Amino acid sequence: MTKVIYTAVFKKKISKFINKNPLLDKTFRKQFKRFKENPYHVGLRLHRLKGERSSQYAIRIEGDLRALAIREDDAYIFFDLIKHDEY
Repeated sequence: MTKVIYTAVFKKKISKFINKNPLLDKTFRKQFKRFKENPYHVGLRLHRLKGERSSQYAIRIEGDLRALAIREDDAYIFFDLIKHDEY
């Protein structure tokens, strides 16, 4: 199982998104369960970013919402939630 760490900022952003749209709670849970079981699951679309963000990874949450992470040893550290056009 993949080790996942969430920063405080990331947790706060998730809360904001869920407060705006409570249905996202189930989506977040489903996508991160998938990620922990298999980060390469086709529904996640895990990919490394390019350019200045080449040390970062993104996974699809839903629509154009992406969760950003960095990889450190055997763990992914999720630190931001953004819309696809923001990166």
